[in-house]
Amino acid sequence: MPSVLAGKATLFYSEEGAGHPVLFAHGIPTDYRAFKAQMSPFSQNFRAIPYSRRHAYPNENPFNILESTVSNNSEDQVGLINALKLQPVHLVGHSYGGFVSLYTAWKHPELLKSLVLVEPAAPSILVENEKNPFQVLGFLLSNPSAAQSARSFQNGFLKMALKAYDEGDLTSATKYFYNGIKQDPQGFEKLPAEVQKLMLDNAKTIGELETEFPIVRKKDTHTIRIPTLLVKGEKSPQWLRAIVDSLSREMPYSTLVEISNSGHLPHIENPSEFNLKVLDFLKKNDA
Repeated sequence: MPSVLAGKATLFYSEEGAGHPVLFAHGIPTDYRAFKAQMSPFSQNFRAIPYSRRHAYPNENPFNILESTVSNNSEDQVGLINALKLQPVHLVGHSYGGFVSLYTAWKHPELLKSLVLVEPAAPSILVENEKNPFQVLGFLLSNPSAAQSARSFQNGFLKMALKAYDEGDLTSATKYFYNGIKQDPQGFEKLPAEVQKLMLDNAKTIGELETEFPIVRKKDTHTIRIPTLLVKGEKSPQWLRAIVDSLSREMPYSTLVEISNSGHLPHIENPSEFNLKVLDFLKKNDA
């Protein structure tokens, strides 16, 4: 498996196919293997390139996990695009990797041909400053179901996941985190063994949730003029769906799609529909 020095980080990646490059950025706690179901169908028309972010398997970068911020991961992403001469690239980002990709599109739009955001975990789209009671109240009044969903996740499974992580129990941290995203206390146990292993191999990336997230405001995303596909799962938590819905109202060149019978991992839970809708978008924007 090849690797490249992207700025300060060495990043492993995989590639298959030929044509215009499509770069895939994964979320927490996964790695490049999260896009296994995309490789064959995407490589028929594109050069499909999933990579592992700086602390994801099998990378062994020496940085502290608390240095793995959204902005640093964006710098890595830019470094990878430049090192492999991918620009302009179709960029696909999921969850935390979706926030990273959104940040890259905001700061370096010249590198991208199109953008696909799969439930980007960008909380500042909903509330810029969580310490500002007026902003929190405004979110609660404007979208009570999403606000309750976010509060339930933060005070429940996420809190337990971070506590387990700080105590060194990475297995429990991973299970709590996924169960919270899945909204099912037995969610992790229901996953295929292959996906469980994928997540446990990347348990240390739970620590990225303790880093300080940058503030990307709704009005900032309005400046992104790249063709963008926004993807949400039919059964995802309301707060994640609300982020996607909010972005769809702000980003002038965006299209919104929903993947049926899937939660926060539509590319894994319903890959056939995910692949069909994303490939249709990419082909229309590959001229």
